[in-house]
Amino acid sequence: MKKCCRILFKIVKWVCIVIISVIVLFFIVRFAGQRINNRTPEGGINETMYVDINGTKQWINIYGQEKDNPVLLYLHGGPGQPTSYEDYPVLRKLSDIYTVVNWDQRACGHSWTKDQMGTQITYEQLFSDGEEMTKFLLDYTGRDKISIMGISWGAAFGARLVLDHPENYDRFFALSLPVDSIEQMKALKNEALEWTKDDPEYHAIAESIITDQAEFDKMTIEEQRQLGVKWDKIYAKYTEPDSEFAGDVNVVSAMIFCPYWSVRDYYNFFFASVPARVEDYPQYPYLDCCQWGMMRVISILDRTDYKVPVYIIMGDKDYTVMTSVTKEYYDKITASDKGYYEVEGGHYMPMLLSGKLSETVHEITEQAS
Repeated sequence: MKKCCRILFKIVKWVCIVIISVIVLFFIVRFAGQRINNRTPEGGINETMYVDINGTKQWINIYGQEKDNPVLLYLHGGPGQPTSYEDYPVLRKLSDIYTVVNWDQRACGHSWTKDQMGTQITYEQLFSDGEEMTKFLLDYTGRDKISIMGISWGAAFGARLVLDHPENYDRFFALSLPVDSIEQMKALKNEALEWTKDDPEYHAIAESIITDQAEFDKMTIEEQRQLGVKWDKIYAKYTEPDSEFAGDVNVVSAMIFCPYWSVRDYYNFFFASVPARVEDYPQYPYLDCCQWGMMRVISILDRTDYKVPVYIIMGDKDYTVMTSVTKEYYDKITASDKGYYEVEGGHYMPMLLSGKLSETVHEITEQAS
């Protein structure tokens, strides 16, 4: 018996040693990779800071290979879904022609603090943050204008900024642009009815989906959640969701060797910064928790007169914002220059196919020079 205990103790001891060694090695390799990714390009810029924006500290990183390059402000999606832990390899492919500013918007990512838990975030507040961040960057970099690139919610955010304040911007890149939530729902319902025409159960679900603005506005948060459940069922059966591994970005490597995110940052992102359920904070329509309720106010459908060049990049099977609706919107746009591009795939593929994105942005910028 004693011999068996000794053998078991040795096995447990060596297993613990191996596990600890692997963990230590992982953090050593991660530390080295972070240091490499955090190097400043020779003659370039790599600055990370917190900026005072409307009473909050908001995080940005400014990265570029040439300090004199024009400035590009990148707007992540959501709202409330920062991607600075994985999008830097994509944005750095543009850093030879742009000084790229990566920004964690209010109450998310590095810009989240405990005192923001459960606070009400409004679109007008976020748009005001965008205006103030633009003013800061114009002053800090000494530029007369900057360019904007946004994806999904960030594209709608960017559209509002350049439409309201064209004097501050010289170019707008809109990736996976949502145009109007209700029009998207109508178009998607039509698609779903076609997908399910030989499937009575799912066809009934598609037919029951509300796409009327007045009816939608009457819905409770729970009813909006149930609407989302219906769509999820149809999506799961009839569409192929984007995989973060479908593009040319090594997401796992990007997260491990991200120079900006610490273990504590990841903890806050996954466990602390956003309540897990609507029921946790029923008094606050807080970003992702009540996104169905908030997203209904997004619409640029009637705003088609741009004073800056506009370039839209879409996935050809984007059923989140509906490629067909965005394409119809693009055809109505007036601008000093405009372009429409599609890549194969869904909502996030314009970003995940980083090589194609870089090629497109370089081509547009070079032609404009």
